[in-house]
Amino acid sequence: MKQILTTILLITNFLLHSQIKRIEPPFWWVGMHDTTLQILCYGDHIADYKIALSKGKLIKVDKTANSNYVFILIDTKGLNPGKFKINFKSGNKQFSIPYELKKRKKQSAQRQGFDASDVIYLLMPDRFANGNPANDNMPGMLEKVNRKLSGGRHGGDIAGIIQHLDYLQDLGVTTLWSTPLLEDNEPTYSYHGYAMSDLYRIDPRYGSNNDYKRLADALHKRKMKLIMDYVTNHWGSKHWMIQDLPEKDFIHYWQDGQNGFKRSNYRMTTQFDPNATKKTPKLV
Repeated sequence: MKQILTTILLITNFLLHSQIKRIEPPFWWVGMHDTTLQILCYGDHIADYKIALSKGKLIKVDKTANSNYVFILIDTKGLNPGKFKINFKSGNKQFSIPYELKKRKKQSAQRQGFDASDVIYLLMPDRFANGNPANDNMPGMLEKVNRKLSGGRHGGDIAGIIQHLDYLQDLGVTTLWSTPLLEDNEPTYSYHGYAMSDLYRIDPRYGSNNDYKRLADALHKRKMKLIMDYVTNHWGSKHWMIQDLPEKDFIHYWQDGQNGFKRSNYRMTTQFDPNATKKTPKLV
């Protein structure tokens, strides 16, 4: 009987645990200059639960108009690398999810960035080299490879970049800058990567998160640098948060737009045109 009850409790906790659909960031590090950390938890009516930590100081919990979100602010000061539990409780329902704080690499804050002495090579990975044709079409990714379409996916990937590092180094390149490699799951014209749908996952048509680390390691062995193009306000329509916004005004939003959304009327030239008048930015 005890074993049966234990099994029931484990199954119940698993089902409740599955209520959490997203945790971002998925992990963090100790030894950061700022010890405060905000964790986003997303799940069905997760805001109805009271939250407590097994370790660390819970500073506050922010809720939004959408009850599927909570933003947990904690202080990690004094915590060691390892896992702690985020506990959720609502009436008789309760469950816990593990959260990991990793050990930070020594002197990681002292790494040298790029400067005017570097030769930076900007490449678009889908258009550079196809090192692994097996990942051209991946389950769950809406757009499939089509080299006949100028705006389609052509198959370039991380493996192709790694295989051609000799070529880049022979050119005199010291720093590699790739357009975004993160998941962009738009049904068309997703090759550029600037309509990201997951900010924590390398697009599987380029490879995996581990493949990205392999690229960084391969460059570092050659005393070369890697710039990550990570534009956090460039989300695509398929980003999971766009599908279920925390707040109605979380993105540019006008009632007269199609389906309640209308693109903002920004003009990039107002930011870099040396001849732009002071009046110009007010016109857009």
